[in-house]
Amino acid sequence: MRRTPARMSARKAFSAFRTDPLGLFTQVAAAPDGVAVTGVLGRELTFITHPDHVARVLRDNHRNYTKDAPVYRAARPFLGSGLTVSPGGDDWLRRRRLVQPAFGPQSLAIATRITEECLGDLADRWAATAERSGTVDASAEMSTLSMRLACRTLFGTELTDETAAVAADLRVVCDFVVRYLARPFPPLFVPTAANRRFHAAMRRVRAAIAALVARPSTELIARLVADAESGGSTREQVADELLGLFFAGHETLGHTLAWCWQLLATHPDQAAALRTEIDTVAGGRAPTVADLPALAHTRRVVEEAMRLYPVVWIMMRRAVADDTVGGYPVAAGSWLAWSPYVGNRHPDVWPRPDDFWPGRFTEEHGRGTAYRRHSLAPFGLGPRACPGSSLAMTQACLTVATLARRCRVTPVPDGPVRPDPSITLRPAGPLPLRLAAG
Repeated sequence: MRRTPARMSARKAFSAFRTDPLGLFTQVAAAPDGVAVTGVLGRELTFITHPDHVARVLRDNHRNYTKDAPVYRAARPFLGSGLTVSPGGDDWLRRRRLVQPAFGPQSLAIATRITEECLGDLADRWAATAERSGTVDASAEMSTLSMRLACRTLFGTELTDETAAVAADLRVVCDFVVRYLARPFPPLFVPTAANRRFHAAMRRVRAAIAALVARPSTELIARLVADAESGGSTREQVADELLGLFFAGHETLGHTLAWCWQLLATHPDQAAALRTEIDTVAGGRAPTVADLPALAHTRRVVEEAMRLYPVVWIMMRRAVADDTVGGYPVAAGSWLAWSPYVGNRHPDVWPRPDDFWPGRFTEEHGRGTAYRRHSLAPFGLGPRACPGSSLAMTQACLTVATLARRCRVTPVPDGPVRPDPSITLRPAGPLPLRLAAG
């Protein structure tokens, strides 16, 4: 039976997206079946909420949907034509297969060794801070760690003052793109002060990437350059690919870890359970990647942080042909949009949806009729799921286990931490936490 979705005025939807995008999707969730329709630029835009509807688009009928949608178009002046924002098609598939070996077992082993090395340095520094009951900005610390890991695993280079400057330029670009997506005026070619800052930051970022392409230092870069030299792509496309992979790896891991620490700091019972598990599995030594299969609660903590604060907070697709999603018609050429931040709190799927409750992922509590494995999809679903998901989970779990063994974290009272829906969902402002010796 085909259903008629609730209608939302374009003006109301656009205004809400500019001022409170998470609130907009929360409003949609209150509509019948969590579906609403509005008009944008002469096309229909259907908002969906339920994870079953998302699975239809991303997995069950994925061939009918492409990334040729506004949120990705807005990011292309930044990310170019890389896998992250590519609409799809045969060229996307070829490049996906080209990149995939960089996340295979051999590469994963190298990356985990790099992660253990970087965490050793950071754990010693956190332990020294904990001895004097000092504070750290967990958001900045995790951002620096994730950037260091991305530099070493993707580019074969250590984090330096130069790469830190590139990170600052990336932040300028990210903030600009978010504002531009909400209000795409004036066009990028108009030489306003904001546009000039954006273009200057982009030139510096791309110059840094071009230097890496000119001197391949990892197997991934060498493979991409060889493809360009054989005529499969261009050096500009190689730079786009590396920039997209760097952005995805650095941004998502850093913010996920920041949310993990905030949640553990404000839920001491879960932090105590985490430390007990680590002590039982690793004893008096630093955890290694070999310990991760036994660190089940650690993984559940990371999964629950990703459920409550999915770093990729908005997704969109364009329908190639007519379809029906959850009984609602979707016309060819129209767009769909949804927010995992809202879908991951859907009460029909998740009991106690707003609570930080890692136990929901146990067999006892989380595998009943209300549970849908596809409902938690921080790395996407179907063929466009993130190729680096295994590496990201390994790095996140190892980081939490390594640092939690050495330190206890408590919040520095300064009001609630507000999520900031930038290009990714990050904590708004610094995230100060007090460290104490274990």
